Amino acid sequence: MEDGGNARRAERWEGYVDWRNRPATRGRHGGMLAASFVLVVEVLENLAFLANASNLVRYLMGFMHYSPSQSATTVTNFMGTAFLLALLGGFLSDAFFTTYTIYIVSAFIEFMVRRLPSHLLIICLHATACKFFLQRLSILMSSRDQNI
Repeated sequence: MEDGGNARRAERWEGYVDWRNRPATRGRHGGMLAASFVLVVEVLENLAFLANASNLVRYLMGFMHYSPSQSATTVTNFMGTAFLLALLGGFLSDAFFTTYTIYIVSAFIEFMVRRLPSHLLIICLHATACKFFLQRLSILMSSRDQNI
């Protein structure tokens, strides 16, 4: 009886719990399978993100008539902002809020940002309004870049 209890204690990871707040055991939790899954998902996410970035460069050059350097700079600024916002969300999640709260807030922000292009499309149906909007946006972006 006592040997079984010692074997169970030896399997436990001290200081770690599972999602139900029970002690984590070495044979059931974590390991190479879970780590491999996280690695594969991260690689596929980065591939999708970079594919979207290259398509965004082509879109800015072809349809928005940006120069190649302007479109690459715009996409680079977008990628930098996206990565910094992920770090900010991680910090806020660890320091002040729960992970679930940050997830809900960031999902709401993402949903609102995805709704934004449809409203811009309606504005850009009028060529003069679109040209005026893009000129003001590029002036704003170039003045901000010069201040940095």
